Amino acid sequence: MNRLALFLLPLSISLLANDLRDLPSWVARATMAASGDPEPAEADAWVLLDRTEFAYVGDGEIRIHRYRVVKVLDDRGLGEASYFLFGLGGGKSKVRRLKGWNLRPDGDLTQLDTDAVVTLDGDLSGEITTAVATGFRLPRAMKGSILAFESLESLRHPMGPTAVAGIMQRHPVRRWELEAAASGGWFTDLKNVSIQLDVRHAEPWLKNPQVVPGRFVKADAIPAIPKDEGASSHPRNTFPSVTIRFLDPDFREGPSTENWDKLAEWVDQQYQPRFQPSKPMDTRGMEIREALKTISRWMAKELTYKQVYLSPDRGWFPDPGPEVVRHRYGDCKDLTCCLLSEAKGLDLEVHPVLALIGHGLIEEDEVPSPNVFDHAIGAIKLEKSLGFPAEIGTPQGRFLLVDPTSRLTPLGLLPAYLRDQRVMICTSRGAVWVRIPTSAVEVPAGWISLEGEVDTARKCTAKLRVVETGDLFGLRNGMLKEGDKGIQQRLAAVLDLSPAATLEIDRIGDPLDLSQPFTVTAKVVQPGALRPEANGETLVAWGLPPVPQIIQKVGVARRLPVLVRLQGRLELQATYHLPWVVEPLLPRLTIDSPFRTLNWTAKVQREGPASRVTLRCTQELRPAFFDDKAREQGLAEWKRDRAQVLRLHRDGVALSHAD
Repeated sequence: MNRLALFLLPLSISLLANDLRDLPSWVARATMAASGDPEPAEADAWVLLDRTEFAYVGDGEIRIHRYRVVKVLDDRGLGEASYFLFGLGGGKSKVRRLKGWNLRPDGDLTQLDTDAVVTLDGDLSGEITTAVATGFRLPRAMKGSILAFESLESLRHPMGPTAVAGIMQRHPVRRWELEAAASGGWFTDLKNVSIQLDVRHAEPWLKNPQVVPGRFVKADAIPAIPKDEGASSHPRNTFPSVTIRFLDPDFREGPSTENWDKLAEWVDQQYQPRFQPSKPMDTRGMEIREALKTISRWMAKELTYKQVYLSPDRGWFPDPGPEVVRHRYGDCKDLTCCLLSEAKGLDLEVHPVLALIGHGLIEEDEVPSPNVFDHAIGAIKLEKSLGFPAEIGTPQGRFLLVDPTSRLTPLGLLPAYLRDQRVMICTSRGAVWVRIPTSAVEVPAGWISLEGEVDTARKCTAKLRVVETGDLFGLRNGMLKEGDKGIQQRLAAVLDLSPAATLEIDRIGDPLDLSQPFTVTAKVVQPGALRPEANGETLVAWGLPPVPQIIQKVGVARRLPVLVRLQGRLELQATYHLPWVVEPLLPRLTIDSPFRTLNWTAKVQREGPASRVTLRCTQELRPAFFDDKAREQGLAEWKRDRAQVLRLHRDGVALSHAD
């Protein structure tokens, strides 16, 4: 630094201090502390301070006090001017204080408080809930603005005084702090309350974090979450977080999180009174296996998945079985409660099972917390095997696991999203942890057969037959949700049809008949089915496996593990009759990568001045994982696999004119 810069630095800090005098002291301190630090490169915003105080006040209630200071570095960081809190509503959560400040680089200061707050419907993805979003947007934010927010909310969660705080954000964080305390009122004795702070995945993201057990976690210079890194493990299994648990022996309304057994026993206690059979179908005289299949088939045809939470508790506690039958809908726990109610009517012992889907994996060393679950399935105790793949032996006996949420998975198998997941069977005798084996899961599969005729104008008219087990192509789901329109849309996506193509559906199977594969037949007409190339022509690439996405920017080092959970089998056979003689450019291709096995052949049979082209492709996707130490290898394998699939799309349908 030159002498002029050394002279100007104290002056700039002095001017900054003057601008900060109308801000709260905690905002001024955070801003002044960062004034001598270089701004992080290639960042849109810089979080100068993110501090959260969790105070337990007794009776299951947590007070959450947040302080946040952000500096906007460019126009893409202006989204930080918005601040929202997402609550349960219905009296379970309440925003008690919400303030905001915008100090612009020209010294202009805007302050907002609860008078400017808006409360929005917090419903997501078609849910009907009491959830609300409360917050505001600071006006006139610009590059260089210092944005600050303070909020105070109370939370009385139906599952007890626990919370999870993520640490890394989409912008770098200069200082991150979390403190926890028990702070009861005059008539509340909290001396028996213990506080547990459990930090996960600190390395390699946090450098020398300060951790005092039961009191606080603090960290400096936290990098932003890496951008544009696809095929990566879920954030909960990758980035640092803190689980906060207030263990209050006097709180009886929610579960204890002292250990998994107590949590499981409490959950089972909540479900058991709701297992009330209503017998909407006659299963008298049936063997247990057939009776369970009859119940499952009836539910798939008569009940639909819907989330209706008219009170905050409904997000965690199911409706009784008869209520689900009466409503004809329910969420995962409702449908599970309905199926287990009818199984209980067959004199079977039944229990709820808690799982995690779509949000990573439950790890072996997780601390007891209801926050690790987002899905409920069921367990039926069996005295002897019924011959179903989803039967699992445990120290408490044999259980048949069922997931009635998946209408398209037959009883006795589990949907693909549960493969390799750890789930917790909740019994009166504690937690039974099991890992779902591959053998218990229905692997989706699909077959595409196509017979096409190409005329001299290069228009192709083809008969198409698509057969599906599971829901590989989404055809069953499309039919159930949108009828013929849903089938049209999904077939167009599977075939990658151009806008000029027309698709006419001939016949559709029953999407809820799980005893046989789902079949659709159709007619496809594609003008310009052959595209002229330098040395020949390229045929339409109907039904080829899609090209994998790019998972890493060129020139940017990989920071995350490579994880792929896709699975499924595909068989394609396409025959095209052409009015001239051609030769395939790629007669054969084999891909054997960590992510797939694929075999491709292209054969031509001359028919006088014409030819018949037969294309065959078989593929089996397989899950793969490359951890931190092997992530560069995983990236290299992904690139090789992608290059091969690209070659298939480029050369597999390329034809040269024969002499």
